Amino acid sequence: MPGERPPDRGFYLGLGLILGIGLGLRLWGIDFGLPNLYCRPDESTLVHKAMGMGTGDLNPHFFNYPSLHFYLLAALYGAYFCAGYLGGTFAGLAAFEHQYLADPSTFYLLGRLLGAGLGTASILLLYLIGRRAGGRRVGLIAAAFFSVAFLHTRDSHFLTVDIPASFHLLVAYLFFFRYLESGRWRELAWGAVFLGLAASTKYNLGIFTVAAVMAVLWGPAPARRQHLAGALALAGLAFVAGTPFALLDWPSFWRDLSFERAHFVAGHGLDLGWGWVRHLSFTLPAGLGWPLLATGLGGCAWLGWRRRPADLVLLGGMLAYYAVAGSGKLVFPRYMLPLVPLLCLAAAIGLEEVAQRRRGLWVLLVAVALAPTALLSWQHSRLLSCPDTRLLAAEWIEAHVPDGAHIAMTGSDYGHPQVRRTRAWLQERLEDVRRAGLGGQHLERMLQWEEFPPAPSYYVVGMQPLTGVPLRSLWAPCPVDSLRSRGVGWVVTHQYPLPYSPADTTLARQLGSQAVLEACFDPFASGWHAPPVYDPLDAYYVPLAGFDALDRPGPLIKIYRLEEQKR
Repeated sequence: MPGERPPDRGFYLGLGLILGIGLGLRLWGIDFGLPNLYCRPDESTLVHKAMGMGTGDLNPHFFNYPSLHFYLLAALYGAYFCAGYLGGTFAGLAAFEHQYLADPSTFYLLGRLLGAGLGTASILLLYLIGRRAGGRRVGLIAAAFFSVAFLHTRDSHFLTVDIPASFHLLVAYLFFFRYLESGRWRELAWGAVFLGLAASTKYNLGIFTVAAVMAVLWGPAPARRQHLAGALALAGLAFVAGTPFALLDWPSFWRDLSFERAHFVAGHGLDLGWGWVRHLSFTLPAGLGWPLLATGLGGCAWLGWRRRPADLVLLGGMLAYYAVAGSGKLVFPRYMLPLVPLLCLAAAIGLEEVAQRRRGLWVLLVAVALAPTALLSWQHSRLLSCPDTRLLAAEWIEAHVPDGAHIAMTGSDYGHPQVRRTRAWLQERLEDVRRAGLGGQHLERMLQWEEFPPAPSYYVVGMQPLTGVPLRSLWAPCPVDSLRSRGVGWVVTHQYPLPYSPADTTLARQLGSQAVLEACFDPFASGWHAPPVYDPLDAYYVPLAGFDALDRPGPLIKIYRLEEQKR
């Protein structure tokens, strides 16, 4: 930037340290839960859709998400196959498919690593944006805040679309800021392309079109109408390039998009209030910590008072996004992820103003804002690195329960220990889904391998309220005597302070008198601790705060052996 001294070795060491800490927090515990594939909701959807494209059908037939990240994952998996084939790991496509069917953990891990990499690259992007917004110190402070911002470090562990979408958005903002300085069409064009890619990764980032419009209106270029029309066209073309079947399969696209809109307005079963209140009172304080959030909001107030073109572009996108994202009752914390780096940037700009007026105070304020969110990020990653109770329970079952046994598991699938199903179970499930008019290709491919599944495997009965597709291995909750009479020898229960794992007191009393408790896997730490705080909408068995109350992720799991009925 004009007027700045060339960076010295200390600057590079500082930036490298910030990036290293950010990368470490995002990689620590990155393999959490695997090989259990249900420890993070939504990951399986992305993996299955990306792998399905390997068959040659590029239409995902699913538009609850845009398609760009499906294609990126498919390309990543294709590169993995090529590397494995050249290195002798895979003899051919059949061996590649067999690994995916037998244990797809590597595919999930590759997708998570892609997210962690894009999350770390986002820190560097925010430095570059901050440098243009206020100089090198602003960039470093913004990057430092962002490297440890809890909500972003948390979600960088997940194979989901939120972190990649935020990455594309930051690239767009970088080009918008460059356009404000130069007025060159090329900068605006690239910003519009990446804005379209962000929306093609997650629909709601299209709201930041407001930032592109404001960049044109407040920019130095005289040809505003032409630039605005061109930018909007390029953003639309980039969206279609990433999600081409939005046009080629319009009925499916409109069906799924309409469902998502209705879901957003109605909520996810629990009424937690409107997003405007929920996100400001819960999501952002939990995701950033009150000190960093307060600093960021103070920075936003300063930007609104100062009203430079870059300030208005930054604030305009933030306010438009918050206004729309808060207008429904679907209030997942991840919906606030696009605002996290922008709030970090606003905080850094505000602190730069403090530094100009009170030289020593800004260092203290940076430390106060950093400490709480950095602690949360460290606690979360540390907890993820501990073995999940679902993994421990699955290992115990494989070591102690006879091969082929019938096991009843209560409650949501998300709380179950994941064990291999018997061949009879797989065949039965394939028949059930085919009878319901569904595909079942994944099950069919599993059954084509004669040696699949390897022992031990189990016939697992899920005990849940019966809704949706009728499945023979899904039973309504029933008493212990009924389970025993139908051949079930083992029962696995789980409970947790989430709606996905409620305690079944009636069944617990019956099991206490008619079964033997063989194993218990408790995630909670002994002694008194502040109660953990959860996102009740998410089947993610790790809290947003109160980590000291837990020794490991996962629900409280109990494994019972049903005693033989006395004659």
